[in-house]
Amino acid sequence: MNADNAQRARQREAALTAQVSRDNLMEINTTLAQWVRNSGTPEERQAFDYMQQLLDGYGLETTLLEHPAFISYPLEASLTIWGGAGEPDVAVTCLGTAMSVSADALEAEVIDLGFGTAEDYARAGQEVAGKIVLLNGLATPTAVYAAEKAGSVGQIFINDDHLHYMIVSSVWGAPTPESAKRLPTTPSLSVVEEDGHDLRRRIAAGPVRVRLSTEVFREWTQTPILVAELPGTESDDFVLFSGHLDSWEVGAMDNGAANATMAEAARILSANRQDLRRGLRIAFWSGHSHGRYSGSTWYVDHHWEELYDRCVAHVNVDSTGARGATFYGAFPAHMEIAGFGEEIVQRYSDQEPHAHRMSRAGDMSFNGVGLPSLFMGLSQVPTSEADTDYVSLAFGSLIGGKMPWWWHTSEDTIDKIDPDVLALDTRIYVSVLWNLCAQPLLPMDFRRVAADIADTLAELQSAAGDHLDLSLTHQRAVALAEATAQLAERCAAATNAEAIDDTVKRLNAQMMALSRILIPLTYTAAGQFEHDPAWGMPHLPALHDARRLIALPADSDDFRHLQTQLVRARNKVNIALRDALRVLAE
Repeated sequence: MNADNAQRARQREAALTAQVSRDNLMEINTTLAQWVRNSGTPEERQAFDYMQQLLDGYGLETTLLEHPAFISYPLEASLTIWGGAGEPDVAVTCLGTAMSVSADALEAEVIDLGFGTAEDYARAGQEVAGKIVLLNGLATPTAVYAAEKAGSVGQIFINDDHLHYMIVSSVWGAPTPESAKRLPTTPSLSVVEEDGHDLRRRIAAGPVRVRLSTEVFREWTQTPILVAELPGTESDDFVLFSGHLDSWEVGAMDNGAANATMAEAARILSANRQDLRRGLRIAFWSGHSHGRYSGSTWYVDHHWEELYDRCVAHVNVDSTGARGATFYGAFPAHMEIAGFGEEIVQRYSDQEPHAHRMSRAGDMSFNGVGLPSLFMGLSQVPTSEADTDYVSLAFGSLIGGKMPWWWHTSEDTIDKIDPDVLALDTRIYVSVLWNLCAQPLLPMDFRRVAADIADTLAELQSAAGDHLDLSLTHQRAVALAEATAQLAERCAAATNAEAIDDTVKRLNAQMMALSRILIPLTYTAAGQFEHDPAWGMPHLPALHDARRLIALPADSDDFRHLQTQLVRARNKVNIALRDALRVLAE
C-alpha cells in the first residue's frame, strides 16, 4: 500500500477504534453477568434474547437458530475420606465435572498418580484398575481418558486455591457412533490444593479409601445460536466473528466481557457499514462450556459449503477485559494470518507479540473447512516464577501469560473486569475486523506455513530414516516455500488497490484456496468433514507416527502395519502439496 493510502486507512481505522465506549461495554457486561448461563437453560435464553434485541437496535439482521446438543454440567458432588482405625471420616469440599457420569456413594481406594504421565501409569501398572486416581491439575479429557483406559473407576483432581469448572469429554461437539465410545464412563471431581495435598499425605502413610458421590446433568438439550449479519458493499464473502454466550455461573469475564466486545464491535461497524467491502457475520454460541463446542460444531456441520465458499477468516473472542490482564505478548493464530494479528496487537499494546500455533481448544471447529483463524485469548495475566500451583502450570508459563485465578470459578463476577483493559481489547478487535472487512486484499502471508511444513518433513525424515521415503514430499514443500514467497511479492505489488479489482480477486481466491488445502493438512487427522478429539493435534498429523518406526523391529507386524499406514498418509500429503502448487501456478 502506498504511503497516502496507508495513511488514509490508518486514519479511518483510528476514527473507528476511538468510538469504543467503556460505558457501553460495562453496561452490556453488567447486564449479562446477572444470569447463570448454563447451555439450554431459560436464563441463558434471556441472555440470548437481550443480545438479539441489542443487535437489532444496532441495525444488524439477526437470526436465532436452535438445535439439539449433548449438554452436561455438574449439579452436586461430595467426597468423604474414611477415617479408619477409630478416626472420624473427613468431608472434603469438592466440585463435579461436566460430561463425567453421576455416581451414588462410590467407595474405592485412592492411588496417587501425580501428573498422570505415561511414566506414572507404567510405574503403577495393574494397581490402577478398580482404584480412584489422584491427579495434579485441572480435570481434562486427556487425563480422564488415560485413567479410564488404565481401569480407574474415578478421578480426583487437585486444583489451586479455587475449584475450577471443567468438562472432561474428548468428544468435539455432538457424538457420532464412533466418537461416543470416548464419552467418559466414570465420575470425576476437583478439590482445592490444600485438601488434595492432605489426601496425598494420607496415601503416603498407608492405604486410603474414599466415598465419592456426584450428580451430573448429561442430556440432549435444545440450544440456541444467534447469528447477526452486516453485508459487504463489494463482495458476498464474509468474516466470521464468534464467541460463546453460555458460561460457568454468571461468567462476567468468561464470556460476558467478550460478548460485550462483540456487541460493541457490531455497533461501531454497523454505524460505519459503508466501509465494509466484505460482510461481517457474528455468531454467539451455546454449548461451548457444557457441550464441548457443540454450537460451533453444529454450525459448521450445517453450513459447511457456505463457509468453504465464502468465509475468508474466523476471528474468535474469549475472556476479554480481565483485571490485571496486561500481557499481550502471545496469542493463538493460524500462521497465514499471524503476522497481520501481530502488527495490530503491537500497535495497540506497545508490546511485541508472538503468534503461536492455533490451539485445539475454544470454538476452533473450522479446521476441516480450512478457515484461517485468529485469537481466542488475547490479553492475559502475566506469569511469574512464583506460579507453581497446578493450574498455572497447566496453562504453560512458557508463553508468558495465563488466565486469572477466577477463570472457570464462581468468583468470575463483574468486579473482576477492568474497563480500560476491556476497552483496549475491544479496540484491537475492531481494528482486526475492520481491516479484514474493509481492505481489498486479504492480509495473509503463507511463507510461515510453508516453512513449517518443510521443517516438519525434514524432522520426520530424520526420525524415520530409511524406513519411510519422504524425499518427494519434502521436495514439494521446498517448492511450496518458493511459490509462497512469490505470492507474497505479488500481494505486496497489489496493496495499492483501492477496490476489489480483478487482480485482487485472483490473489484473494488463491489465498482462500491455499487455506482450504493446507489447514486441513496441517491441523486435522479426522479430515475435512469430521472433528478430531478435544486434545492437542501435532503438526502434519497424518505423518506424525513416522517417529515411531525407528523403535519397532523391522520384521514385526507392528512395523509393517505402521509403515503401510504411513505410505498411505504420505500419498495424502503429496497430493495436497501438489494441489497447493497448482493453485499457486494458476
